[in-house]
Amino acid sequence: MKINKWIVVMVLLSIIGTIFVYQYLPDTVPGHWNLSGEIDRYDKKEMVFVTALLPLILHLLMVFLPNLDPKKASYLKHEKAYAMFQIAIVIFLIAIHWVVLASALGYDVNTGKFVRIGLGILFVIIGNYMSQIRHNYFFGIKNPWTLANEEVWTKTHRLGGYGFILSGIFAFLSVFLQNAVAFKVMMIGIFGPVIGVNIYSYWLYQKIKKVS
Repeated sequence: MKINKWIVVMVLLSIIGTIFVYQYLPDTVPGHWNLSGEIDRYDKKEMVFVTALLPLILHLLMVFLPNLDPKKASYLKHEKAYAMFQIAIVIFLIAIHWVVLASALGYDVNTGKFVRIGLGILFVIIGNYMSQIRHNYFFGIKNPWTLANEEVWTKTHRLGGYGFILSGIFAFLSVFLQNAVAFKVMMIGIFGPVIGVNIYSYWLYQKIKKVS
């Protein structure tokens, strides 16, 4: 896989922006929010450079990992899906980074709602490309049954696409709820489809195994 120059440009612009605002940051910046949307942990402001670099580190890792995959050829078949996932996750991480900076600078940012909207968009994007992901060991829904059988892999990812879109819808709907309730709704929306897809994967594997 090749390094995506647009991702590199986005991350570099974010890092340059971080360097520019660094002098205006307080000595500590928000590090974590509780279920009520309140900041319950602060980190030293130097941590903003870690979160600024994280998207680039993740991208480089995703460029490198396919070279270790015995099914490296699969990445050529789902190249578009892999690229879209990288772009979506990098944009999401950059956005979260700047939400933290905005909060540290004193702006009134509803971090919980922003994260839920971002996750909703991320899940919908992933869901739309899920069915394109081919059999491999690093990317996609990996469990003993999908890894053992390509038919199970294909059908699981087809259903998983709908599951991720459903999770995204739950994340969007949670925006209209109070933070603590919204978090629970979002978790149900995420883990419900995940559990359902894995159960389906197991059931399908057992079905195919009996036939063969």
